[in-house]
Amino acid sequence: MRITLRQLQIFEAVVHTGSVTAAAEMVSISQPAASQALRELEALLGRPLFRRHGKRLQITPQARHLLPQARAVLSQIEQIESMGSEDELSGSLHLAASVSVGNYLLPKQMSSFKRQHPNIRFNLDIGNTQSVIQQLLTGKAEVGFIEGYCQHAELMTQVWLKDELVVFGSIEEERPENLSWEDLKEANWVMRESGSGTRNILEQATAAQIPQLNVALSLAHMEAVKQAVIHQMGLGCLSRMAISQELNSGLIRLYQTPLELNRNLLIVTPKNTALTQNAQRFIDLCCAVPILSNL
Repeated sequence: MRITLRQLQIFEAVVHTGSVTAAAEMVSISQPAASQALRELEALLGRPLFRRHGKRLQITPQARHLLPQARAVLSQIEQIESMGSEDELSGSLHLAASVSVGNYLLPKQMSSFKRQHPNIRFNLDIGNTQSVIQQLLTGKAEVGFIEGYCQHAELMTQVWLKDELVVFGSIEEERPENLSWEDLKEANWVMRESGSGTRNILEQATAAQIPQLNVALSLAHMEAVKQAVIHQMGLGCLSRMAISQELNSGLIRLYQTPLELNRNLLIVTPKNTALTQNAQRFIDLCCAVPILSNL
């Protein structure tokens, strides 16, 4: 018996969905047939491909090395079936991005790539930096985009863009234009949740002078942070690109501070794992087209 394309399709779908039932629905076969295909693939390879974690299946470290090869084979088959030119790409591309990058930068890049390669299907998961790293480690994402830092032994990073964080408040509040360390210490803050790259940058920038900021609200969503600041619940700190609309609408104002809040936006990929052609070409496009200056 040899490995079949159906087995590879089920394997890749289980990685993406975390469930045999959802994977079966994704590739339009029955759940028993999907389970059988997965068992046959594991028997052929002589190793388990997933371990159960609660109700979800997580890929094993050994199977993580199979994933890019499986995706490459499936992509090549789709390209043959589409009868495209040698330069044409098809198949899926799984991305994960932190909130700022996923909401304000990647849509433009994805649109440009889609115009060049209309047969590409994107899957984009947006979360905080830690969730992006987890998506990469579990094989759910091929390429990650984050702000801040990533020092994981199984991942490698490259600097993509420079970004600036800014401190802002409601236009209705009366504060001096220049905020001192004492002003920052006494202020209430509306912040992203723990694990957010944006929050990590702010806490590191203030740690030497202010061991503990007064966090009035800790919120998982950037839009919630902006709305809370607009309604005078405290100061906020987000990427300049994330608040441009509110700033232009006159809902918020920026403050000058002694903080150094520049940061790198990073492209993160699994180490010692070959990228699929789709992933590498998308990274090449992202690195070739400057976009922050156009926001």
